[in-house]
Amino acid sequence: MLRIIRRVIYAASTLAVLSQPTAHADIVNLPPHEKTFASDTGSFTVGTHDEVINRIAPLNSIPTSREALVSTVAYGRLDGQAEGVLKTGYSVGCPAKIGAVLPGIDPTTEFGLEGPQQNYATEQAQRQATEQSQSQTVERSSNGESVQSRTQSSGQSQEFESGQVQEFNGVLPSIAVDPGLFLELELQPGDITNVDIGDGKPLIPGKTVQIVTRDFHIKVDNCVGPATIRQYTYIETSTPEVDDSGAVFGEPTTL
Repeated sequence: MLRIIRRVIYAASTLAVLSQPTAHADIVNLPPHEKTFASDTGSFTVGTHDEVINRIAPLNSIPTSREALVSTVAYGRLDGQAEGVLKTGYSVGCPAKIGAVLPGIDPTTEFGLEGPQQNYATEQAQRQATEQSQSQTVERSSNGESVQSRTQSSGQSQEFESGQVQEFNGVLPSIAVDPGLFLELELQPGDITNVDIGDGKPLIPGKTVQIVTRDFHIKVDNCVGPATIRQYTYIETSTPEVDDSGAVFGEPTTL
């Protein structure tokens, strides 16, 4: 007897750590940050205010994707005669990311024995033979001597003796085949990516320069676990003698 068992296994246990996508808009207001740096080029100030993060549900409705709309005002001021540029953006971090989805096969085969086996015809023939042996009767003749005689159902016993009813008392082999199809998710270490907002704004000595951002779209894909974003704003200054820089960072916020 051959039994074939087919089974497909999806190895997705690693997805148990995934957080669910945000079902509705979630607005977070963050505090302002500002720093003033003394420099040989003259002091300079860098800061942010009115930072708002609007966490929204991803359009693909997949737990490994995150989306947010961010708004902020980044500013900088040079109090010297240096040249400079103001830059802002967001750092995006992910604990782990999904790499390739690898299909595979890990077949297994099991062999066994089943038995003993005996069919219905064999059992019927054995019962007939037993009944035949028990059908002996003892008759007494008129002179008092005992005579043994047998009665038998000749038609059924002849059928058994002719070999038309056969018996098989052995064992039967059994085989179970599992093709072992599966899908394996390859997890890779997470990384941190900087998302620049614009190409930078040239600074004007003695004046405050701003970069105003409204609903800038940030999207994270293939992220296992919570994604985290953090705003950065920095100033790079330069004179023929000195290059200098300074930065401020916002509060880390999960998506």
